[in-house]
Amino acid sequence: MEEERRVSFILRVLHNQIRDIIHKRASKFDKGPKSQLQGGILGYLYHHSSEPVYQKDLEKEFRISRATATNTLQVMEVDGLIIRQAMDKDARLKRIRLTEEAYANHAVIEKHMELLEGRMLQGLSEAEVAELRRLLGLLLGNLEQYGTELSEGNGAEEFLQEGQQRGTES
Repeated sequence: MEEERRVSFILRVLHNQIRDIIHKRASKFDKGPKSQLQGGILGYLYHHSSEPVYQKDLEKEFRISRATATNTLQVMEVDGLIIRQAMDKDARLKRIRLTEEAYANHAVIEKHMELLEGRMLQGLSEAEVAELRRLLGLLLGNLEQYGTELSEGNGAEEFLQEGQQRGTES
């Protein structure tokens, strides 16, 4: 009987498998994303093309720092993937949009992602897919809360104490 694996390990393996399939299956474009973060940003912009998207939205969605967002968006702009337009009311506020070519390229990628999603969820009922989404949402929420606690200095002491206790129990 196979030992029960940690959920974090299973999720990591799933992540790696999905990434590998995307790289094997995805069309290669001259003007395509050069990193997973760029790909995620392109997807976000694609799905939110009918509403204004600003850098702060991307920072929040991808849980990245302002510096990381700025650097990534600058590279994407130079590479012709996005356009940043200053707003009339506040020139410091720049709306971010996909270029026409990036939008068209991403439409092809979205078709590949739909196929991947279908294959991944093959054999699951609608109720099971809904439950999976609910459970993954709970995991994400728990991790976000734990990450906040750790960044506030809480939880690190508890982690060290648990590790020390496990070491003495062996």
